Amino acid sequence: MCPPTDRSRTRRSPAPCEGALSARAEWLLFAIAVAARLLHLFAVYDTVWFQVPIIDAATYDAAARAIAAGHGHPDRIFWQAPGYSYFLGALHAMTGGSVFAPRIVQTLLGGATAVLTARIGALLFGRGVGLAAGYGAAVYGTLVYFDGQLLTPTLGIPLLLAAVWLALRAERARNDARLWSGAGAMTGLAALVIGNALVLAPLFAWRAGRRWWVVLASTAIAILPVTMRNVARGGEPVLVSSNAGINLYIGNNPRYDETVGVRPDLQWKRLSSEPLQFGIKGPSAGSTYFARRVLRYAAGDPAGFVALQAKKGRLLLGGNEIFRDQAIYPERRESPLLAALLWKIPGAAFPFGLLLPLASIGLAAGARRAPLLTATIAVYALSVLAFFITARYRLPLVPLLLVFGAEGGRWLWKEASAGRRVVALAGAAAVYLVANLGQGPMESVMNADAEFSVGARLIERGDRAAARPHIEAALERNPDYLEAWVNLGALDAGEGRTAEAEAAFRRAVAIDPNQPTALFNLAVLCEKTGRLDEAAALYERLLEVNPGDAGVIARAAALRR
Repeated sequence: MCPPTDRSRTRRSPAPCEGALSARAEWLLFAIAVAARLLHLFAVYDTVWFQVPIIDAATYDAAARAIAAGHGHPDRIFWQAPGYSYFLGALHAMTGGSVFAPRIVQTLLGGATAVLTARIGALLFGRGVGLAAGYGAAVYGTLVYFDGQLLTPTLGIPLLLAAVWLALRAERARNDARLWSGAGAMTGLAALVIGNALVLAPLFAWRAGRRWWVVLASTAIAILPVTMRNVARGGEPVLVSSNAGINLYIGNNPRYDETVGVRPDLQWKRLSSEPLQFGIKGPSAGSTYFARRVLRYAAGDPAGFVALQAKKGRLLLGGNEIFRDQAIYPERRESPLLAALLWKIPGAAFPFGLLLPLASIGLAAGARRAPLLTATIAVYALSVLAFFITARYRLPLVPLLLVFGAEGGRWLWKEASAGRRVVALAGAAAVYLVANLGQGPMESVMNADAEFSVGARLIERGDRAAARPHIEAALERNPDYLEAWVNLGALDAGEGRTAEAEAAFRRAVAIDPNQPTALFNLAVLCEKTGRLDEAAALYERLLEVNPGDAGVIARAAALRR
């Protein structure tokens, strides 16, 4: 175990740590982490959820394919941090657009995550703690799951861990400028994949003392090409991406449960276009608009704002894996390994519900010996809390908590006195209750918007027969899913089921009388079935919604003759 260090000693001449891992130990850990991820991949390979990226994964994949084709990223100003799209684009260019090949590469990144976790643990608390933390990362169910998704954690987490590892080494090497430069550069690269990784740059700069400028300069150099590209293509000095304001609003408003559930459908379009209603144009101005709404909410209802932060804190500490795009737990049905590594029963949510109590012991026992890692967890957790809570956004904290979890286990077993052990276990029991009680059952079926999204993608691909069960499943879980009714009507119309198609379109219009696509499809159906007066009335109604639609104007005029 490494000797304790206080902050002043760390800043000047930190004690060396003899916790280096052997190459053999690291390669074995890497191999086991990769093998676990490969087992999971081959188990889920044949599922539609593997083959068809949806929602955020579809956005990253579409941008990556445009990049691979030589067209560049489609955004004038990056909406999301673009690093993962360029990473995926490079893989698509090398592999011909395979959805399997990138996941194979991501298994290697998962191995790197396990090794970096082990290195951090060994550096701070010795080889045993490092290996225990590393093997925890190798088989941690949520890490295994996300390394099989076309989403940012698989690339962002090892970059963030590399930044932390370099910063810890810099402290122990008399504030070596090269190591601090590496930590800053890695922080910048991580922020190009996971935007809120940028909050670590000021922390590292503070810990670097008089080398602060090295950290900040290296971080700035890493993100400068993205900022320059935003200026060149979009004409606005957006640092990385322009979605911070709306994400801040989604997580900080009086209707949190409603807004956090908004997906990229009609509700999302209405929300994201809200600034235009006030004449506010441009990504930067739109982001500022939503940020100001948050400030007005906090100032106008401070008690409600504080209560919401407490609620989000409870979600952050809970063992439940809150999905963002598609429910996580249903994939357990296809993957026996994931079923063993990720589960919930009444009173227990594994693995986070077990990790957090153990990590709390490690933090209590080892925070003084690892002040930078402790501060990293606190700062990053606050950055997640500032927005909204999902498993994907919380996941970068897991490897860092695994280090403290392993140290907590070591301390309990080898170092704690009987009295301290009782106190520590009592505190851990309280944390366990917070993390595990009231976490709800595991989702056994996929969420409605994921079913709809995969159905819509299958329709785009021309596989209408495969799309139908997913559209119907979406409606079974959400009978008022307007877009699903429109797509079901289109499927029925394409199969000559006119009555069923009309019923679906009318249901959509009943849900939203001003929904243009539903109105148009119903009007076309009436026109084709000879009900010209009704069709004309629907076209007129549609023109009230979209006055300048040339196609509708022409159709309405033709029916008036």
